[in-house]
Amino acid sequence: MAGEPPEAACSSRPAPRAGEAGSRPGLPWGGQGWGGFALRRLRQYGLPPRALAAWLAAAFALTLALILLAASSWMYWGLDQRMIQEDREAVLRKLDTAAALLRDHPADSEALRQEAYLPLPPDAPRNLFLRLRGADGRLVLQTPGMTTQLGAAAFPPSAHGRPLLQRVTTPAGAHYLTARLDVWARPSAAAPPEAMQLDVALNRSTEARILADYRLRLGGVLVAALLVAAAAGYGIAWRGLRPLRHMADAASRIGASNLHQRLDARGLPAELQALALAFNATLQRLEESFGRISQFSADIAHELRTPISNLWGELEVALGRPREQAEYREALESAVEECARLSQMIQTLLFLAQTEQPDAALRLEAIDIGRELAALGEFFEAAAAESQVVLRVRCAQGLTLRADRMLLQRALGNLIGNALAHTPVGGEVVLSAERLGDKVRIAVADTGCGIAPEHLPHLFERFYRADPARSRERGGLGLGLALVRNIVRLHGGEVDVDSRVGQGTRVRLELPAQPALTPLG
Repeated sequence: MAGEPPEAACSSRPAPRAGEAGSRPGLPWGGQGWGGFALRRLRQYGLPPRALAAWLAAAFALTLALILLAASSWMYWGLDQRMIQEDREAVLRKLDTAAALLRDHPADSEALRQEAYLPLPPDAPRNLFLRLRGADGRLVLQTPGMTTQLGAAAFPPSAHGRPLLQRVTTPAGAHYLTARLDVWARPSAAAPPEAMQLDVALNRSTEARILADYRLRLGGVLVAALLVAAAAGYGIAWRGLRPLRHMADAASRIGASNLHQRLDARGLPAELQALALAFNATLQRLEESFGRISQFSADIAHELRTPISNLWGELEVALGRPREQAEYREALESAVEECARLSQMIQTLLFLAQTEQPDAALRLEAIDIGRELAALGEFFEAAAAESQVVLRVRCAQGLTLRADRMLLQRALGNLIGNALAHTPVGGEVVLSAERLGDKVRIAVADTGCGIAPEHLPHLFERFYRADPARSRERGGLGLGLALVRNIVRLHGGEVDVDSRVGQGTRVRLELPAQPALTPLG
């Protein structure tokens, strides 16, 4: 239905009645209280696993879990080794005691029987068992209650008269530590000594249950610690990233109309402070770029207005009343002159735009600077003679440079033309080149009127003229030096100007002998 909100138009659920929880403003689950605000913030800045806070919490919890697991494993291993050591000592001690008795007493003696039938309290479980067998397998002596599941295979044979211990688990789930010792003993006081097997078994089921319970408790502690650490880590990370969220909020409020605003880097952590400063520097460059674009648009409008106004006015005057053929011809010639000026301006702007592209293709080739300057001097010799200005070339032999010949000629031609235009009769224009380490410096110096210091910082701006009236008289567009700067920067070099009023101007181009292309800033 027209006029209905999207929710009402798309949802088939009935609206909540007055008084129901869904219609109460301000409740956490209603989307208007702190719960809804927190949910919107989570959706805005990411929910696990996409959120950085979730990754930090997971890393924190995993690290803590690994530490606890290592510590718990070490403690468990220590407890198990302590228990098994005590059990080993008990088994070996029992073997030594029984073997010593067999050396002095027969197998059916009361002393050995008491050792095997060691009396215990009624409620105390018996866990140490002794068995004595003859070489033929007959049972000579055995502790009451010893399980029949401990057969001969459960006792490892002794090695070189020393007992070996072995862990055994019966089918019923009981755990034992067993050992066997081969001895010589007399079955009775009247019988001769014979080979017998002395078996000792220690019931370790209680220790096994203790260790199992210990493992279960450790697992519970690890799981609880992992959950607590994850929750705590997420909370700490979320709170620690709060300055970053504030930065994001501040950055989202910056648009084309308020590029002058900056992020407040005071009080931020060192890592975020560096990010804020870098972002502010980017905003500064954007603001300057927007300013240059606005100024450029205004300059283009201003520059185009004059020739278009002249063309329009002349054509209106020519069409205002019938005129002679010569008058029409004069008007058309003036219109053609203005069109040529417009065409020159457009072509120059297009070429300037091409040189401002960081990825502009350069046709690099080895150029003999001395020969190139001599050719330029010869080309401008007629113009210099007409202006009664002396044009000289000074360059060492064999000075070479890798550059785009056409662009270099364009840049030097603009500088030479400017120097000739601003040098009075009898003055001098000098073209020179020299090597400075891995760079080549090309200079165009004149003895003209010079440039005032307040104009020097703006010379390479588009449409800037230190003397607007004089520049327009000779057809200048104010784009020549901007073009020179772009060409030099495309080659990875720099350009600077040194000028004094009444003494002359020197423009220096410093170009790398082997240029590495650099983006224009």
